[in-house]
Amino acid sequence: MIYHADTAIIVGGSDVDYNQLRYWSASLKAEIFAADSGLQHCINAGLACRAVFGDMDSVSPELQDQLAGKTAWHQISEQDTTDLEKLLMHLDAPQILGFGFMGGRFDHALQALSVMARYQDRHIVMVGAEDCMMVCERNLVMQTTPECRLSIWPLAEISQLSSTGLVWPLDGLTLAPTAQTATSNRTSGSRLTISMPEGQTAPYAVIMPVERIADMLDASLCIAQEK
Repeated sequence: MIYHADTAIIVGGSDVDYNQLRYWSASLKAEIFAADSGLQHCINAGLACRAVFGDMDSVSPELQDQLAGKTAWHQISEQDTTDLEKLLMHLDAPQILGFGFMGGRFDHALQALSVMARYQDRHIVMVGAEDCMMVCERNLVMQTTPECRLSIWPLAEISQLSSTGLVWPLDGLTLAPTAQTATSNRTSGSRLTISMPEGQTAPYAVIMPVERIADMLDASLCIAQEK
């Protein structure tokens, strides 16, 4: 079964700021979906969850009984995919905001980043305690403010980049996970651009302070509308 939503919030099991979750749920008028134990965060925040996906190893039968008729349950037992991927395989939304996937265990956060790279067409913005993050594979245009921390983490080799609006430009650089990266940069103006040569695509993560969620959402929506 595929769930369709104009905007979706997805919730995982690591740490979540409930105030942020409630604020963005109301602001975006988003439908909420949970990955396994992320359901408990939805309950704690007082928010209705449309459906939950995963192997359900963290959801008690008592909780399932409590929410019977209110939340759809999709138990997927195979262990070849994470609960996040199980959710995304059944969700069709042009824009997704995620909570509870960037904190906690570092291996879980790395796995979430890997899934984001494979599901770039979903235009996911992930929210953590200090940072928000998205994955791009082409050009990026974003409105921001001067002196805002910004990191680019390549997920593959990227050559001949160009940029505007950064204190340390990316022009001519080749970035790679095992070579040069571009962390701890800063914006120099109100508009950021990152460009690749015509026809080149390569995934890279964009990481900014959590206060820039709105800017990142706007940028991800522009990318979605261009496709």
